[in-house]
Amino acid sequence: MKRPRNPRRLFCTNAVLSGMFLATRHIAHAATRTPQTGTFSHEVAVRNASIVTPMSFGAKGDGVSDDTAALNAMYAHVRGTSLRTVFLRGRTYLVKGSIYARDVTTVGEGAILTCKVDSAKASCAFEWGGSDTFVTEVVFDLSNIGKDTMQGVLNAVNDASNQRFFRNRVFSRTTEASKLQSNIFGPWFLGTGLNGLYVQDNLFEKCSYGVQINNQDGMERRVRENPLGKPSRHLHISGNSCVDASIGVNTPHIMCSNVVIEGNTIAPGSLQLDLPLNVAHVTDLVIRGNTVASNSASANGTLHVEDASGAITITGNVVTAMGANNGIQFGVDPSVSHDVRAVTRAVIANNHVQGSTTRGGNTGILLPDPGTTDTIITGNYISGFAQGINAVAESSVSGNTIIDCPTPLRLSKRSAVGQNVVK
Repeated sequence: MKRPRNPRRLFCTNAVLSGMFLATRHIAHAATRTPQTGTFSHEVAVRNASIVTPMSFGAKGDGVSDDTAALNAMYAHVRGTSLRTVFLRGRTYLVKGSIYARDVTTVGEGAILTCKVDSAKASCAFEWGGSDTFVTEVVFDLSNIGKDTMQGVLNAVNDASNQRFFRNRVFSRTTEASKLQSNIFGPWFLGTGLNGLYVQDNLFEKCSYGVQINNQDGMERRVRENPLGKPSRHLHISGNSCVDASIGVNTPHIMCSNVVIEGNTIAPGSLQLDLPLNVAHVTDLVIRGNTVASNSASANGTLHVEDASGAITITGNVVTAMGANNGIQFGVDPSVSHDVRAVTRAVIANNHVQGSTTRGGNTGILLPDPGTTDTIITGNYISGFAQGINAVAESSVSGNTIIDCPTPLRLSKRSAVGQNVVK
């Protein structure tokens, strides 16, 4: 891992980058004159040091020629420069191996990376990450020609700050439609000690594990006695559209804090989505304004939160269980990771929760843990479940509208109940 770069230099670099965007017409015109050489030319690469493109390293960008070596040569070269930014010029690049893009910012300008990767030889198609780096305006067209699962877009950097993945499209052509997951995942975040991670305004298709922040090391360890790494904080997943793709934060062996999941749309298409929005082992969490649907028969919950602590807010979401599944499922009791903290306050408010059946034991809002106390459940609209609200521990339940649920309320005797509308 390289030593962190000078913040002042990074600030200046960003200023230069902004200036270049203001001159995009001139830059685009200049790009048409970039020599398309078959071999690396150092003179060509440094002729315009502020504009680094794959064509200067021998890439064809025609979608037919294999540009894997040229792309990797470009990223390796730019890691040794002060700018640390590449422009893909909106072209189509055929990729037959893993691209190592760490510590470099990638501006795709609408570029398409057509990745046809053998998972037996490469664990991912595109690896990026590092402090103050971002990936934007890239289409990742992913095909796995091997038989193993693999990450499509991987970030495995530890102790990085201000990483951004925004305005990209990631879709998989290799899926297992009859199973609960595709065999291409991504983007997948494995790093610990993160501070400021933003995944915003992307489109994810047919990669059932769409966005995953996932840190695990076995199931028997106690995080506070032997953590996997440093805690991560300020994680933002917002404005993404997910078709046959889920969003998950699952970090049982580090603590994640200040997590915001907001304004995302998650919908099943041809694949089965069991846990389309799944969050576990976090403290201080906001899940707000998402539209989430599941289509699998399950008892896991369409919007599922467990081992959560601190201030928890779940509000303004539209949750639809198209199969026999629970709507919102929230709990704080520790599982095998034993990493939970005491809850300060949890609020589940103003959500629209729709079920598809009144048979079985499916519940609109379920709090299954005796430790889930001091929870406010208010202003929710719940329809089409066997049970409307089921809270094992004492809660404050008021102002909810519950329709077409044979058992509207199933609550602890110590719960405060009032002014719910039941039809």
